[in-house]
Formats: sequence, C-alpha cells, structure tokens
Amino acid sequence: MSVFVTVGSTGFDELVRAVCAPEFLQALTGRGFGRLVVQCGSSVGQFAPAPAALAASGIRAESFDYADQPQRLVEEAELVICHAGTGSILDALRSGKPVIGVVNPGLMDSHQREIAAELARGGFMAVAEPGSLAQAVADGAYAGLRPYPRADPRPLGDILDEETQR
Repeated sequence: MSVFVTVGSTGFDELVRAVCAPEFLQALTGRGFGRLVVQCGSSVGQFAPAPAALAASGIRAESFDYADQPQRLVEEAELVICHAGTGSILDALRSGKPVIGVVNPGLMDSHQREIAAELARGGFMAVAEPGSLAQAVADGAYAGLRPYPRADPRPLGDILDEETQR
C-alpha cells in the first residue's frame, strides 16, 4: 500500500521532516504501508530519512519537488497526507481517499486549523500537526472517514438558465 504526502505549491519543512522520522516510518509499517511518496515543494532539501530507519521499517521512499500530474499520485495512494491549505485539502477529499490534513502551526492566522477542524468534525478527514502525525497514522485516525460529497452543478446551471432566458 502507498501513502502520498504533499505540501502543495510552497514548502512545509516541519511536515517533510515529520515524514522522515523513524516513528512515522514505523507507524506506516504498522498500518501495512510499504511505499511513501513525498511531494516536498521548496522543502525538498528537508527530505532525509535515515537509511537505517528506512531499512528497519521496510518502507520504500521517494521524493520530488513538484509533479506535472499530482492527481495520478493521489489516485495510486491508499492514504493522502496533505498540508491543511484549502486547495490541497479539497483536491485530496475529491479523490475519495482517506485524508490526514496537517496544520502548519507556524502560520500567523488559524485559517488552516479552522477549516481542517470543521472538515474533521464532519467526519471527512483527520487532522494532525507535524508532531502528532506519526501517532495519527499509528492510531488509524484516517480509518472510517465519510466520503466527501460531490458538488452538484445543477443549481448553478439552473440559475444561469433562468438569468439568460429573461
């Protein structure tokens, strides 16, 4: 099984370092994962799992800065871990895969925390911070989540039809 981690279009050093930690790699192994794919953005230099930790966990890991087709990687994964930016969260949720959104505690405002918490309350995703990510995986916080509902474009079409027929 595969896990896809994405920091989105910028960087998130703490998240990238968290997925390199031996306890995170062991949590993946404990949940049956064998492959870790990490899109690091500008944090690509932070991806440095210890070879001994990789060997002990049995995880095959790969990283890159940006991908031309990140949705393909999402579709291949059984779990998506993303930074808690709105765009990344919605892309991940639309895939129908279980999602853990990781809040960046270094941001000045709490918009990521608020959005992620609301989606977690709805049962659509799990939420963690970099320091609690390994435990969230080990606990299976992502198991049993509800599918995120697909948007219904009909109301917008109805409004446009009504306005253009006047």
